[in-house]
Amino acid sequence: MELRWQKAFTQIELIFVMLVVGLLAVVAIPRLTASRDDATAAKCTQEAQQLIAEISQRYTIEGYSNFSTLPIEDITNLPVGRSEGEGISSPEGTLVSEGIVYMCDSEDTVKVQGSVSGTEYNLTVTDLAPATPAAATASELIRKLNSIQSSGGSRIYILQ
Repeated sequence: MELRWQKAFTQIELIFVMLVVGLLAVVAIPRLTASRDDATAAKCTQEAQQLIAEISQRYTIEGYSNFSTLPIEDITNLPVGRSEGEGISSPEGTLVSEGIVYMCDSEDTVKVQGSVSGTEYNLTVTDLAPATPAAATASELIRKLNSIQSSGGSRIYILQ
């Protein structure tokens, strides 16, 4: 009777391969999560800056008398009345003078509010100091782009 040797992996080789795959997973999964948070933060930063620019542009086009009665959904294409995700958490019909709140990663991130000061229209951008990773990163970028000194701080733009 002739014995045949079959080629196969030993138990130690299989354990070693599982250990290597496990280590790769431990390293890769947090990086994938961080990449997703960074992508969300980039999207939120871009949308918040877009909102500020659209409000400013619309004020320049309309002038105060027409602008003061425009609801936010007539000024921007960002989703309005959101309770989660990204978009404007303020309800439809909200006027800029009442304050528009932009939400990132289901957390209020920045508030934009208009007010009249003599013949000028002031647009105040306030950081709301969110806590979730994506919203906090977006908030930090928005503060840098708008020269807001600290978390919870604000900047006033004079629109003419």
